[in-house]
Amino acid sequence: MPAERPMKAEIRTITTGEAQAFLPSVLEGGGSVPLTVTGNSMLPFLKDKRDTVWLRGTDKPKRGQILLFRRQDGSFILHRLRRIRRDGTLVMNGDAQSWREIISPDQVLACVTAFSRPGKKTVSADGFPVRLRDLLWYPTRPIRPFLFRTYLAIRRLTVR
Repeated sequence: MPAERPMKAEIRTITTGEAQAFLPSVLEGGGSVPLTVTGNSMLPFLKDKRDTVWLRGTDKPKRGQILLFRRQDGSFILHRLRRIRRDGTLVMNGDAQSWREIISPDQVLACVTAFSRPGKKTVSADGFPVRLRDLLWYPTRPIRPFLFRTYLAIRRLTVR
């Protein structure tokens, strides 16, 4: 009898409305949800439409975690938690951004527990290499626009 082939997981894109309908119930139930990153606010560590993050619900976000939250306009955003203020509000910052955003804890939907990209193994978001990279990257916040402009200029020269 031939061995059965494993089934491939179905991957489909869903709308924000569909995500709003099912995501909270999955996460509140302790489930884990993969999410393909869209947008460039988490560069250079998470790349648009290449990387996947694994989300799990969280009751108590911690500094340095990447959180999925919902802005007042309804959009879903992945940014890193930089600080918890005394009033309980959260200071968020995308890895590619030089500005910060303040949100309330009730806007947080999940935290990133792992990262994966095609052809690479899945990496824990709590691992030492990830924490060290974040620790070294955050102080560059004021000069990130310069760093990205320089990177793009060098890339244009070498890609020809």
